[in-house]
Amino acid sequence: MLKKDLTLLKEGLVDFYIYNIDKGSIPSKSMNVFYNKKMEINRDITTLAINAYSDLYDQKNLIIIDSMAASGISSIRILRECKNIKKIFINDINPGANKLIKKNIKLNSLNKAPVKIIITQKDANLLFSEIITNKCKHLNQTQKKPNIISIDPFGTPNLYIDSAFKTIQKTNGLICITATDTAVLFGVRPNVCIRKYFAKPLHTEYCKEIGGRILIYFLSRIANINKIGIIPLLTFYSGHFIRVFCATFKNQEIITKYFKNFGYIIHCNNCGYRSSFGNDILELPKECPLCANKIKLDYAGPLWIGKIHKINFIKKMLNLNENFKFSNKKRIEKLLLFAIEENNMPISYYNLHKLCQNLKLTSVPKIKDVISVIKENGYHSSRTHFDFLSIKMDSDIFSLKKILTDIQK
Repeated sequence: MLKKDLTLLKEGLVDFYIYNIDKGSIPSKSMNVFYNKKMEINRDITTLAINAYSDLYDQKNLIIIDSMAASGISSIRILRECKNIKKIFINDINPGANKLIKKNIKLNSLNKAPVKIIITQKDANLLFSEIITNKCKHLNQTQKKPNIISIDPFGTPNLYIDSAFKTIQKTNGLICITATDTAVLFGVRPNVCIRKYFAKPLHTEYCKEIGGRILIYFLSRIANINKIGIIPLLTFYSGHFIRVFCATFKNQEIITKYFKNFGYIIHCNNCGYRSSFGNDILELPKECPLCANKIKLDYAGPLWIGKIHKINFIKKMLNLNENFKFSNKKRIEKLLLFAIEENNMPISYYNLHKLCQNLKLTSVPKIKDVISVIKENGYHSSRTHFDFLSIKMDSDIFSLKKILTDIQK
């Protein structure tokens, strides 16, 4: 590998190389080594999440696994931008990526760092298996389990979740999962979603939130099989991916109580009614509670109907964001603030542009004005990070349509 074959880039606090042949390519599996500039916000937020986790959960001497590192940019940024790291596994099955990781480690002088850096070229499941097998060999427990596991694949993460939960620290571990198969989770390919995530999606205006909740449900069920519970700390959507950060716990009584977070979404394709229901499928309505339509009533699930963020975790991330000069700094702040707003609101949201178009209104009012009028009418309302053109509210769609019509008048 010669320098003339490489392009030098900068992101966060680090410099890194990618192959010239990959520069400007549409991100795909055909790339020599995968790199996607649009995933920079993913890596920014991962830095904030790891630092927030380290502080709030009082975790020292962190052991981290970056199971699909590609060029190594995410791992290198973690090493530069996060604290309390003792050891990191930087893994990618691609031999070209393995060479690039070593080059980038040297470029950032991390080969001289006190952190133990282990670069591997393996299937992620094989790496997880070897780590846990090595842990079992140390009967004196001097070898502790990894605190943090990041899975960031091209497509679905489902193949790796079981192994990850077998490997991670069972109490107060941090699991960071990305899914880029949004067409599956958002209901464009519903049968594939049922096969991969054991849940039926819906291709509605709020399909991004449904997709995120299906992913959390899937993670929770696989965690439960391994006698672990999860607490969603942050779930966010951006561009073409969903990223979930969850803390682990080991208490079977609490795990059982968390079953209340499993349920379904009912959606009426006739009037737009939507609502969440518990996990008993026999209690789901057979007709729309608003318009009494039976034929166009549909559902999504099972999925996670509980809270998808932890407010103290997000507030910590917001404080940390002030200390970094990320190019996405303002967008991250906006995203995290909207996540706080939406956390206590009902599932689903309404895209005001689409709704005004359906109502044949001549203009779309400002979102802040709509929220203000909704609150004046005695309801609660908020923005949502899933769609910057949408709002959440705790009343039905007929009430929102009336409010929009009244504003127009």
